[in-house]
Amino acid sequence: MVNAVPKLLIATSTGPQYREIFAREAPELEIKLFAKDDPSLAEFARDVDIVFAWYFAPEILENAPKLRWISSTGAGVDNIVAARPYLAPGAIATRMVDIFNDSMAEYVLGYLLAATLDVRRVFTQQAAKEWTQFAPPPLRGTTAVVVGLGRIGGEVARTLQRAGVKVIGVSRSGGTVEGIDEVHPISELDDVLARADALVLVTPLTDDTRGLIDGRRLGLLPRHATVVNVGRGAVIKQDELVQALESDTIGGAVLDVFEEEPLPPDSPLWTMANVIVTPHIAGPDDIPLNARRFLENYRRFVAGEPMAGVVDFARGY
Repeated sequence: MVNAVPKLLIATSTGPQYREIFAREAPELEIKLFAKDDPSLAEFARDVDIVFAWYFAPEILENAPKLRWISSTGAGVDNIVAARPYLAPGAIATRMVDIFNDSMAEYVLGYLLAATLDVRRVFTQQAAKEWTQFAPPPLRGTTAVVVGLGRIGGEVARTLQRAGVKVIGVSRSGGTVEGIDEVHPISELDDVLARADALVLVTPLTDDTRGLIDGRRLGLLPRHATVVNVGRGAVIKQDELVQALESDTIGGAVLDVFEEEPLPPDSPLWTMANVIVTPHIAGPDDIPLNARRFLENYRRFVAGEPMAGVVDFARGY
């Protein structure tokens, strides 16, 4: 039963911008921004109906018996799935769908091109005013193994194909995906890694994918291969990735997500010549679009209608 005046808790760093939109478009909402040091937070949480969130401490929901819906501002919901033990029976979670597909596909293609064409070397030579010619290999004609073929992964795969890259898809089921000629179940991942010039990870973080790429699997890749991770940092065992990079077991990496974020200053990944580090920007936060999607779901929530992007807690996404 929703409160007569629905209560919404916003737990995201861009909260003030969302609050401005929600207050204008849904003035009936009572809105509170998450602040850890706010003494009234616990009292508000006890009566909250909806949480609109990115990352937050699940413990804030321990005494939230009226909470019925958590709306994630992102596609990944591992943090929200972790809050399930604190949720009342019947509470649901939703994630943003069909928002990040294009931007993440462009990120993968763009940074894979940057790695293949050795753009870092170009910038280094430019800074040194050094004229040394070299012949980087083409991306066209190479093979990418794309792990994770949901809406985002499918668009990543199709974008790479349009650029002339052969794509081998790997998914939970191995079922046919439109536009991808070759798809394998996750049980056959080891069999296809030796064919990868690039390994692209677009998977959610679940019990099944945590640590999926370890030192052993990195050792199955060709020595020149590039690892691209836009899924979740913990899908790769980061220490073992560092070891593989340091020992030239693989050629390089493009990393947008990490086990710990922000990436600590003492991480060796920052200074490796064969690594590109970006600060979790592959799927940028499109506030107007995210707000519109939330408001569409909010109307459905109030009306008791089916909602978009409902999370399957058993699967973890």
